[in-house]
Amino acid sequence: MADPNDLLTPSDAARVLGLSPDSVRVLSDSGRLPAMRTVSGRRLFRRGDVDRLAAERASHSAARAHATLEAAAGVLPVPAERVNGNGHDHKV
Repeated sequence: MADPNDLLTPSDAARVLGLSPDSVRVLSDSGRLPAMRTVSGRRLFRRGDVDRLAAERASHSAARAHATLEAAAGVLPVPAERVNGNGHDHKV
């Protein structure tokens, strides 16, 4: 298992998050992904912070997918009187 204190480059963090390195920099600039800077100015990210954000994104993505499925299921509801005994829609 990876040490949460391991340091990742923007490219490494991007691979974990499924984003581009530029998107990782935007997340860093907005404060959503804490970063530290080397003496030369390169950003480095703690593995624990990247993994936490990846888990948040997966959770939000799953919740959005669930909400989308619920909404899609309710788009064309079939009135109960139009459903026959085996659950199929039939014309009355």
